[in-house]
Amino acid sequence: MKVGYGSCPGTCGELVQGYIGKNEYISSYCIDLYSRATVSEKKSSKKFSRPRKSKSIEASSLVFEYFGLNKNQVDNLHISIKSNIPIGKGMASSTADIGACIMATLDYLDKDMKADEISRLVAKIEATDSIFYPEVCIFDPIKGEKRESLGYLPYKRILILEPENRINTMKMRGHKEYYKLLRENKSITKKSFEMIRDGIKKQDKNLLRKACENSAIANENIKKTPYLRELIKISRECECGFLNISHTGTVIGIALDENTDVERLIHEIKHSEISSVYKKQYIRKIVRGGLRKGKVK
Repeated sequence: MKVGYGSCPGTCGELVQGYIGKNEYISSYCIDLYSRATVSEKKSSKKFSRPRKSKSIEASSLVFEYFGLNKNQVDNLHISIKSNIPIGKGMASSTADIGACIMATLDYLDKDMKADEISRLVAKIEATDSIFYPEVCIFDPIKGEKRESLGYLPYKRILILEPENRINTMKMRGHKEYYKLLRENKSITKKSFEMIRDGIKKQDKNLLRKACENSAIANENIKKTPYLRELIKISRECECGFLNISHTGTVIGIALDENTDVERLIHEIKHSEISSVYKKQYIRKIVRGGLRKGKVK
C-alpha cells in the first residue's frame, strides 16, 4: 500500500512580533517537538469525524489542486496525525499539523514544493508561521511570505515554561482591538526586529536579549504574561540568553547559555509563586525549521 510520511517541528512562541510598515511580522524559532503525519489509501469508505484534521485535510486538497489533480481524491485517503506539541499554547501546533500533512501528501504523490510555496498555501487556511524555513526569518503570517532570512540562533537549548491555560490564536487575532493595539507598539517592535536582525548577524547575545524583552513587554497591552518582569529579572541573574513569550499564546522560553546557572534558574522558579502558573517546566533542544519528508522514528 502506498504511504506518504511528513513531519514538522513546533515553536516556543516568537522572538519578536509586531508591525513593520503596514504589515504584521513575526520571528520565531523551532524546538524538538513535532507533528507527524501519514497519508495512505483508505481501507474503508466509512467516514469518520476528524475535527483536528479538518485544516490538514483542506491543505492536502490544496496540494492536489496545486499540481492540477482532482482534489476529490483526498476523500479516498486516510490521514493520520500524531503530535507532541501542546495545543493552544502558542507553539504552532496547528501550523505544524498542516505542514506535516502537506509534506506527507507530497511524499505520497512523489512531488516537491518549496518553502515559499508551502507557506503561501497554508496562509490560505489560517495565519501561519515561519517554521517551514530552516532559518530564523522575518515573516508575514497573514500572507505567508518571508520578508528576510536572518540566520541561526547562538543557543542550543531552551527552558520552556508552560501554563495550563490556553488561548485560541485565531479568536485573539479576530478581536477588533488586536490590530489597533499592535499598531500602538509599532515603533518598539520595529526597533526589536532591527535588533534581532543585527543580533543574529553579529551573534550578539545582548541584542537578542533586548529585542525579545522589548517585544514581550510591549505586548503587555495586548495580552498580559504572568510574572513577566520577575522572570526577566531571574533570567538575567542566572545569566540566561534571551527570554521570549508567545505573543498570542501562553508559553515562555528562556534560552540557556553555557554560563547559565540552570540549577538555580529552575530552583528560583519552582520555589516561587511563578510555578503556580507555569506548572510545566522542561528543557528542549532548539532545532532548525523546515518540513521533513519520509518516515521518522
